[in-house]
Amino acid sequence: MASFGEAQPVWPPMYRPNPYDAMVFTESGANGQHYYAMDSVGHVFCVDSPTACLQEAINYVLSKPIGGKVYIRAGDYYLAPFTGGQSQNVVSATIPYNAALIVEGDGDATRIHLPQNNSSNTAWLFGWGWNGTAPYTRKSKLSNIAFINDVNVGRYATSVLVTSASTNDSSGLEVDSVSVYDIQGTGLWFTFWINNLYDVTFSRYRFFSINSNTPRTAVLFDSVTHGKVVNSFIFSKNGGWNAIENGEGSILVDSTEIYGTFSTIFQFDETDFRSYINVTNSIIGMNTYSTQGAQGYNMGSAAPLIYNYGNGTVNFTMTSSQVFWPNITYNAGGASAPANILIRNTIVDASGCPPYAIAITNPGSGSVKMEIVGSWIGLNTGFAPCGDRLINLNGANAIFKFKNNIVFHNATSGPWMSGVGPNTIAEIEDNYIYEIGASNGYAIPSQLIHFGNSSSGGLLKLINNTFTWTATPSNSTTFYLTYNPNSSGTYYMPTIIMKGNAFNFPTSNAAFGGFVGSAGATTANPSASFVDLDNTFNLSGINLPYPSTTTPAVPSSGTAQSNTYPYPVEAYVSGGSATAVQVTRGGSTYTVWSSSTATAIPPLLVRLEPGDSITITYSTAPSWTWVPAKYIG
Repeated sequence: MASFGEAQPVWPPMYRPNPYDAMVFTESGANGQHYYAMDSVGHVFCVDSPTACLQEAINYVLSKPIGGKVYIRAGDYYLAPFTGGQSQNVVSATIPYNAALIVEGDGDATRIHLPQNNSSNTAWLFGWGWNGTAPYTRKSKLSNIAFINDVNVGRYATSVLVTSASTNDSSGLEVDSVSVYDIQGTGLWFTFWINNLYDVTFSRYRFFSINSNTPRTAVLFDSVTHGKVVNSFIFSKNGGWNAIENGEGSILVDSTEIYGTFSTIFQFDETDFRSYINVTNSIIGMNTYSTQGAQGYNMGSAAPLIYNYGNGTVNFTMTSSQVFWPNITYNAGGASAPANILIRNTIVDASGCPPYAIAITNPGSGSVKMEIVGSWIGLNTGFAPCGDRLINLNGANAIFKFKNNIVFHNATSGPWMSGVGPNTIAEIEDNYIYEIGASNGYAIPSQLIHFGNSSSGGLLKLINNTFTWTATPSNSTTFYLTYNPNSSGTYYMPTIIMKGNAFNFPTSNAAFGGFVGSAGATTANPSASFVDLDNTFNLSGINLPYPSTTTPAVPSSGTAQSNTYPYPVEAYVSGGSATAVQVTRGGSTYTVWSSSTATAIPPLLVRLEPGDSITITYSTAPSWTWVPAKYIG
């Protein structure tokens, strides 16, 4: 190995890497494979140690006032086993703020095999750090290199790159046209761990794993002020922890494809502040396999889509994208921090018999604001019926909005929606919903909304939606708008407002069970369900009965009688000797009939919404009859 300043041979011009400042290359001869590093005029300053040649080439260019370029020529580079040191970096670089380090290769023809890790911890091939001061910092770059994980079988991983900065978030970094091929051996950990930087771009990044020892993540951003993953491809045949991980900072994922059975796709790690991931024009998952898969491998993806691992504030948006195979699930991880999630203009095809297409799981005390707008949502669409409910909010402390979507729900069990808890506000509005599932000859779902809360509270608004059952059941199917699936005990339903909806039930073998049903448990507050007159029930082939109504006894003079039914009623009052008939609604009382002297009440129709009460002041009780306000049919 040579040192700077020693007289070295000048290599022929064909080997001179201008406009690069240093070149690392390998040659095979009669005596085996050799490695070299030389400067831009052909002076060789390193021989036969690929690790040392990479290190010395980087040291050489960083000795220049503004840094420079290291060119790694095509070839296979096998590095010596790593035993530790240099902060667990095989090759280290300390980059002044006023300098830039550029390391480039010949694309996939430049193949660096990640070395055996014999140390006592995770290691990285490259460790780049920034320090010093400057009016601005220059952008460093790693490009056109393939990193192969096929050598290391030690306890700990050897990953590709870790970064750090000694003072403020510093410098920009571009990782362009870099490939990682995870073939065998010890699984990768944080393949790229990017710390304390701003303006970081991964472009045309290719991560391809077929390793049975699954990777932790393809890229981790940690305290990166502005980061991007664009025009990239991430695939893991056997899954892994996650595809993209973010600590504090803002990350844009654009025009990127993510495939494989990761445990989750986007993981948030921040524990004390807030993180942002914004996804646009991307594809997550694909139900494609065999000759159409990734080299024959299934390209299905993960659930959940989003995971709060660090109990920080989550901000996630997805627009104009396609999500195949996974579902839109936010795993809150029991977080006390809030989450803000927006899905817009996206295709979501939750296939593979999922338990739901949209969900909030493991909710904590942190509020979740989730909005899904203008999207195409399917559950097992294009396959035989399979799977369960479309939406499950799991009683989360949430404001959930689902608006202007088209839905194809192809399940074999479960309701359409569940999990509206005492601290949940859910608004389902202006959606076209097609129920195409069936099971054992029954149309699915036959119970639209499931409830079963241990306390009162919560609100579900079902406004101006069109529900259409397309399956024709061969067995008689009884339909309920709301249903308590518990067989015993007493439970509460949230306040449920249904207004302006159209329910197009099957054309045969269908019956209406009622507005509120139960598997045997008691519903403590059945009047919490309000079904407005503006709803339309398609009668084609279905005989919907009048709701069940019993006329109560006329109470004593001046005593209010409430409408406890979950639908409006009409009270027909007449006769007796009375002076006033009043209705109380929402705390306000108004008079519908009065007389200065006690007299018989003329035939009078009084409409009572759920929760309204009627009070009659009389000396002789009148007679009355209560009937449903509208024929439900």
